[in-house]
Amino acid sequence: MGTVWQDLKYAIRALRKNLLFTLAAIFTLALGIAANTAIFSMINAVLLNPLPIKALKDPERLVMIWERNPALSALFAERIPPCLKNYRIWKKENRSLEGIALYREESLNITVQGDDGGRRPEQVLTARSSVDFFPLLGVRPRLGRNFTTDEMQPGKERVAIISDDLYRSRFQSDPRILGKPLRFDGFDYEIVGVLPPDFALPAMGEGFDRKKPKVWVPLPVDLAKQDERSYFAYGRLKRGVNLEQARAEMKVIGKRLETADPDLNTGFSINVFSVKEEDVSPSIRRSLFMLQVAVAFVLLIACANVANLLLARAVGREKEIAIRVALGAGRLRIVRQVMSESLLLSGIGGAAGLLLSFWALQILPRLGPEDLHGFHELRIDPLVLSFTMLVTMLAGLLFGLAPAFHALGLSINQALNRGARSVGGTSNRVRGALVIFEIALSLILLIGAGLTIRSLAHLMATDLGFHPEHLLTLRIALPALKYSTPEQRAAFGDRLLDAVRQQPGVRSAGLTNGVPMQSINEGSYEIEGAAAKPGHLLVADYARVSDAYFETLGVKLVRGRTFDRTEVRSKQPAVAVVNETFVRQNWPGTNAIGKVILFGGEQGGTARFSVIGIVGDEHQFGPEEASHPEIYLPGHHLKDMILLVRTAGEPLSLASNVERQVWNVDKDQPVSDVKSMEGVLREWVAPRRFSMTVLLNFAGAALLLAAVGLYSVLAYSVTLRTKEIGIRVALGADPRSVAVFVMRQALQWTVTGVAIGIAGALMLTRFMQSLLFGINAADPSTFVSVALLLIVVAAVASYLPARRASHINPLEALRVE
Repeated sequence: MGTVWQDLKYAIRALRKNLLFTLAAIFTLALGIAANTAIFSMINAVLLNPLPIKALKDPERLVMIWERNPALSALFAERIPPCLKNYRIWKKENRSLEGIALYREESLNITVQGDDGGRRPEQVLTARSSVDFFPLLGVRPRLGRNFTTDEMQPGKERVAIISDDLYRSRFQSDPRILGKPLRFDGFDYEIVGVLPPDFALPAMGEGFDRKKPKVWVPLPVDLAKQDERSYFAYGRLKRGVNLEQARAEMKVIGKRLETADPDLNTGFSINVFSVKEEDVSPSIRRSLFMLQVAVAFVLLIACANVANLLLARAVGREKEIAIRVALGAGRLRIVRQVMSESLLLSGIGGAAGLLLSFWALQILPRLGPEDLHGFHELRIDPLVLSFTMLVTMLAGLLFGLAPAFHALGLSINQALNRGARSVGGTSNRVRGALVIFEIALSLILLIGAGLTIRSLAHLMATDLGFHPEHLLTLRIALPALKYSTPEQRAAFGDRLLDAVRQQPGVRSAGLTNGVPMQSINEGSYEIEGAAAKPGHLLVADYARVSDAYFETLGVKLVRGRTFDRTEVRSKQPAVAVVNETFVRQNWPGTNAIGKVILFGGEQGGTARFSVIGIVGDEHQFGPEEASHPEIYLPGHHLKDMILLVRTAGEPLSLASNVERQVWNVDKDQPVSDVKSMEGVLREWVAPRRFSMTVLLNFAGAALLLAAVGLYSVLAYSVTLRTKEIGIRVALGADPRSVAVFVMRQALQWTVTGVAIGIAGALMLTRFMQSLLFGINAADPSTFVSVALLLIVVAAVASYLPARRASHINPLEALRVE
């Protein structure tokens, strides 16, 4: 133990003696370790230990149960909300689950105190759950109790459990909250519980859908529609039952349901997914792992830089080490001292990196998607701390190998006979190899960053089929009790549109229940006169729209016409507008105007709609997804509607004025999800933008480290070769040829590193293909431009050492010894 302490004290003295070298090495290591800690904390918060999952009991046994139908679009086909009729049979017949519970969401309106002291309406996302929902998840209210079986009966369901967020914001954490009334849509609900602050529903559909209800109320199952597919079902696996066994059993139950009730279940089966699988999308998983690989490369480059610095010091200390060995010090003792210095250096760098990572964890959430669970609760927990300690130790061992092996292979006689300023060939080759290694890794990171930049540029340049600029959207949910008839809802829509269209700065306005990237509806249809294919379901997106909807959204009219106000107000509209994809799918090469579609009517059943117009395709599910067939029907007698407002200037600047027009029509009607369409588009591409931004920063750091590494090695090489260069100049060498000699060596290292980096990038970037859009992972222009950039940076980094070499005075160089 005493020997270890002696080695440590010696290492401290050595690092203090070379303070500039020590600070440079610590900063380099801190940068690499901080990057690794920050990204691993993201993986920990989003994938390994997300807070919504941690708040649940035995989350590895929790599953979500869906229906599936391959006839629907790919985004919905595997995850269709089940209906109550099937849920009852699942609950009764399955043997692999401890229980099944469900909930459905709806929007209810409350009146709250505004910041100005006045009262204003507010829309709150509400969930209706079965009595066993919270017990199944293992969630207990922090205050109060859960629902009871009696409260699931008609007339007894006027109780509520509120979220911790609502408890704090609406009721200021009042400890006497239990028993107080909460008025929704004209009804009083008694507050019987408050949920714990760490509870949040996991995401669904592989991170696609994130529900954040603020109020939970009982679900009277007996009163609800039994065949309406609008519920979300959770199950808990019995102990000893795995996911595949549950899937196999539910598949058998699904086949029985299809046979027993073909009208409801033809084409449908059952899907079971783990809650952990549901919570995060595969693209987020791939992006996070890609970033972790990127920061690992940054750390490797940092280690190579520090190894080069240590190796340079080791070359300068050859005579000292040789004397110590000659006086009786063992080789292993020398190696142990070298490794002690390396581990001490890495420990200090790790501590600095940990401090730097706290700052990084404050910055990263501002760059990432707003609705990603766990991402905004980044933390240094024991797992992250253990990871940082492991990375720090491995880094110290890794960059300590080069000087350690150099000490082992040192020839005592040669070290004592040659001057301190002589350069050893082996160490020079090792330093060159380390530089080549840095350049290769930097090139791979730069190519990855270049591909993501070009991918995002292609994505943002995609023609969406509408004009997102100067477009404001607001969501309005009319209460069923107050607006119980289509006539009442239509009157509200008429008054609202008339009021909004008269406002200064408003160019046009429209109402709809379907907006690209916000609200998508799907339904089945038939083509009149076309023979139906057995087992084949025709499915299209659909939306009910007011007059001026297409003008407001900026959708191109291809043929025919759109709806006028008379058709929108008609109780029995018999006309429809379809998009070009719908026409290509159903009437290729023919005139679609006048064709008849059989689609769901307002009062149930099927109604006939004659096509009067064809419009351009929209990218309903964002720029990455192909356009789907879509049907537009006239009508603004909607319970849940979205108001579109085309503005002359900045859309959000008109938001408060438009909200006032809603309240002028109905003072108790809240507005929610006030957004600009450009903001919606930014949210849609936020994960890609985040990955690009972070990867670009890491690639920039890698490029800087590689340039510094190349510069330091060349500068030290010039220092070691001072006598040799002085002799060359004394014998008549041109200063320019000396500079070319130095730069040629830099160019050789750079070209070798670029060649190795390109080969590595071709192998590694193919794993990025699923993260790219509109560009191939082996894009030649990206590879060539990045390689040229790296060569230019290397030339700049080598210029100063080359210039210094060309100005060496022969007389001073010969006096070095």
